[in-house]
Parts: sequence; structure tokens; C-alpha cells
Amino acid sequence: MTTAPTLATARDRADAITAAARAWRHGLDAMDRMSPAAAARACHQPGGPSLAELEKRIRADRAARTRRHRAAA
Repeated sequence: MTTAPTLATARDRADAITAAARAWRHGLDAMDRMSPAAAARACHQPGGPSLAELEKRIRADRAARTRRHRAAA
């Protein structure tokens, strides 16, 4: 038997989503304060993409976010 979601459950879920979004944004802001090389070193995992590949992806991500931000303004 399933029960219908309550308003409290919906609020808890919304609060959890908001908290996750804040944590994501905090991490993104912290990485953006680093140089691409430092951010790549912080993200690097053995067996994953190389530091050079991570730097390339970080630069591309930052450029794309800058373009979208400017286009929205």
C-alpha cells in the first residue's frame, strides 16, 4: 500500500534540493576561484582523464558559462 505524499514530505524534498543546489554552487564557486591548472589538480583521479584533459574541459566549461551569462544579460 502506498500513501500519498504529504505537504511536509514535499517541503522536505524541496529543502533537500535547495541544500544540494547550494552545496553544488559553493563547490563551483570554489573551483572557479582556482586557476584551471589548480582546479584540474584538485579534480584529478588516478585512472581518470589526464591533467591536460581536465584543464581543457575546465577552460571550455568556464568559457561556455561566461557566454551563456553574457547572452542572458
